[in-house]
Amino acid sequence: MMSEPDSKVAKDLTIVMETTMKKLHSQLQTLSDQLVSRMDEMGTRIDNLQKNVSDFMTQAGLEGHQRAKYSAEGERSHSSASWSKH
Repeated sequence: MMSEPDSKVAKDLTIVMETTMKKLHSQLQTLSDQLVSRMDEMGTRIDNLQKNVSDFMTQAGLEGHQRAKYSAEGERSHSSASWSKH
């Protein structure tokens, strides 16, 4: 059985650990929120970049040419992928 001083030490240690864990949880939550925010920002930047590239291609008259090229490449890669499955 624990003596009185040992019991006090155990309670104090429990309080210190709980406080430390709460602080750690708070810091990790803040870090997680910042990471999600930055990922959202990067997603928006990528979307804007894709739109700008598409607009430039349209202005340069390349959009139709590139779509046909990508479509043909997609069909080739799809058909070769289906062959590799067999």
